[in-house]
Amino acid sequence: MKALHLLLLPALAFVAAAAPISDTTVRQAAARVDRLLEDDLKAAGLKPTGRIDDATFLRRAYLGIIGRIPSIDETTRFLDDPSDDKRHDLIDTLVDSPGFDSHLFNWTADLLRLQTNQEQFGLGWHVWLRKSLAEDKPWDEMVSAMLSSTGHTSSDPAVGYYLRDRNMQLDNFSNTMQVFLGRQIGCAQCHDHPFDDWSQYDYYQMAAFGGGFQYRSREAADAARKAAMAMVKQPANAKAKPSPASFGPNKKKNQANEQAKKAAAREEARKREEAKRELRKQQQAYQNQIKKVAGTFRPLFSDFNRNAVFDNPDTLLKLPSDYQYKDAKPGDKVPAETLFGTKLKNVAPEDRRDVFAEWVASPENPYFTKVIANRMWQRTFGFGLVDPVDDWSDDSETRHPEVLAYLETTMKGTDYNLREFLRILFHTRLFQRECLTEEPAMGVPLAFRGPVLTRMSAEQIFDSFLVLRNGEISDAGSSKFQRTWDDYQERISNLLNAPPRDLLVLAESAKQGEEAKRKAQADVREAQKKLAEAKNPQQRKDAQRAIADAKERLSKARKMEMPVMRNLRVNGGGNKSGPLRASEYPAPFGLGSLVREFGGSDRQTPSSGHTTATVPQALALLNDPQTDIVSGKKSRLARELMKCASSEERIDHLFLTLLSRMPTEAERSRYAPMAENPTQLRDLTRAMLTSNRFLFIQ
Repeated sequence: MKALHLLLLPALAFVAAAAPISDTTVRQAAARVDRLLEDDLKAAGLKPTGRIDDATFLRRAYLGIIGRIPSIDETTRFLDDPSDDKRHDLIDTLVDSPGFDSHLFNWTADLLRLQTNQEQFGLGWHVWLRKSLAEDKPWDEMVSAMLSSTGHTSSDPAVGYYLRDRNMQLDNFSNTMQVFLGRQIGCAQCHDHPFDDWSQYDYYQMAAFGGGFQYRSREAADAARKAAMAMVKQPANAKAKPSPASFGPNKKKNQANEQAKKAAAREEARKREEAKRELRKQQQAYQNQIKKVAGTFRPLFSDFNRNAVFDNPDTLLKLPSDYQYKDAKPGDKVPAETLFGTKLKNVAPEDRRDVFAEWVASPENPYFTKVIANRMWQRTFGFGLVDPVDDWSDDSETRHPEVLAYLETTMKGTDYNLREFLRILFHTRLFQRECLTEEPAMGVPLAFRGPVLTRMSAEQIFDSFLVLRNGEISDAGSSKFQRTWDDYQERISNLLNAPPRDLLVLAESAKQGEEAKRKAQADVREAQKKLAEAKNPQQRKDAQRAIADAKERLSKARKMEMPVMRNLRVNGGGNKSGPLRASEYPAPFGLGSLVREFGGSDRQTPSSGHTTATVPQALALLNDPQTDIVSGKKSRLARELMKCASSEERIDHLFLTLLSRMPTEAERSRYAPMAENPTQLRDLTRAMLTSNRFLFIQ
């Protein structure tokens, strides 16, 4: 257990947060944040915004903490609760729920650019990250585990962090600095940084901590060779060394005369050399046969090899061939060295990545703790204390430096437990204040009189429509990813431990399947080309028949492949326990999907999800089947509205369902006539769904 970190409050300490911290500690820490913030505002002649009502708080809490709107039942239970402490109780209930895990996973996966549909490592990384967050694995430990990960993904799924950027080690390093330390130094990969104190040589010194990185597996080669050695019989003569006594001349005859003795010695030497040559020949033949047999296993281990990394201590990072500065020459080897924080140099090659991981995630690193604390603040209140959150420098400014310093200490005090840190932020008075009406200026420190008004994220919209279509839903995650991953790990274990003869049969089948697949793929391309060039109906018919035939052969060829070679793709939907939330789908979502239309991340760059308004978004709200909650016999909302006894009751039900509040008297009076006509009621529902009141988090 790590040492306790004392906070700025008198006599207040956080234990290493394997379990939730006490309610008293949470509220004291939240109150300290508010006091520091409000003191800053008062000194600047500013006042905080007012306190929001229960309905607004309810919707903000559900969207901010678990990533979806409340169901109508959840809404009425909260609004009807007379308890004075119901807001704090709701916060704790939501923070401790599976919905919190789902929502935090979406944010973290976007930050890390996690792609589930990228071979096996994507799935394993997904399962590992989701489990780590659900079990409250400290953020510093998660980061360190990813940066120091090595081996095959089946044994260390965190290697997905590196395999995400296979053969792009420098790009991965740039992202590491941006994501975890808030430093954008990618410019220095090609030239001295134009705005910061980073030279290209500095960049390569830092990147050199990963200089021995290899995107392949030693284990695969060892397993193939071991199987081959078990199958290839070692020649009997190859096991013994030549013995001079076995062909030496008679000693007495040698002593007869000196000439005969010399002749015998020459003959002995000749035979010895001949025996050595024969032995080398047999040994070479033996090794060649092992290599040949091991090569037959290559198709089996090709997939295995693609999903592993290891460090070669003999490999050092070199400057690029176009390096133009006078402090070094192109191709020079670069020693690993840190350029800020704790100075590290002369690190043993075999320890480089472990040392780097420890340095990045250290509480002593001048940026690591502040960056994650600031990211959590931005996630909660819509804007960072330091903005942009991923472009820090020595000159980065904030309107609230004491708040940032306290958050840094608090993050350490919670032992980097993101759930407990966020719990403190959610319990602040700031979280219950009215949103700011002005647009924050990018790059200008913001005075936090209240949270920033933000639109729902794409995933929040997706999950909220699940609630609208299904009512109260389960936030518990699906086990489909875990089951598929468990199956993959079992297949890998079977592959590594299978008898050599079985491997040979599987390898031959895999080879035939691979060859048949390539042939069928080529035939599909050729037939498609002929279809595009067809000049009459008969040619088009022949080409279409050829395409269908080739695709059928392609399907059969894929079935011939060794199951362990196939990509692990987990389809969304089909969950017996109910509809799946966005976090349970393979990522990234495809183009044209509801999530991508509303700015869902493509997982190409860190935190690339956005909330920019577009015309297709309005069309999706009007026409997408996933947003149609009022049409058809299967519409839950339509059935509920028809059960209402009056038009006024229908309007009440509609407002509670979509906006989590009762309508005002003016709204009820204005819209009640529309509720008497089913068509007008559907139009009103559509209008409310496309309104800012629904899409934005008040």
